[in-house]
Amino acid sequence: MRKFLPAIVLLTTLAVSCKKDKNYSKAVVIDSGDVTNNGCGWLLRMDDGKYEKPVYVPSAFQHNNLKVKVKMHSSGILDTCRSIPPYDFYEQVIIDDIKNDLN
Repeated sequence: MRKFLPAIVLLTTLAVSCKKDKNYSKAVVIDSGDVTNNGCGWLLRMDDGKYEKPVYVPSAFQHNNLKVKVKMHSSGILDTCRSIPPYDFYEQVIIDDIKNDLN
């Protein structure tokens, strides 16, 4: 039985580590420019190419092109960017948790 203990521990660790990110989505943090100068501020470009506008991005993650894993939910609010046409519309999301994507 002792021979199999390291293999069991390894498999258990792998199973737990795979499940811990199951509610996270991969995204890239994008700096679209200052909101006072026709930008949209910080956006998240999701893996499927869709853009989301977080209500707030923690300062530790305010880096252009930073790959992250994010857990978020919709605020139910559609936000517009730019003060002149063409307007950009993004759904505002609330970040529940965010972490670096080291993969």
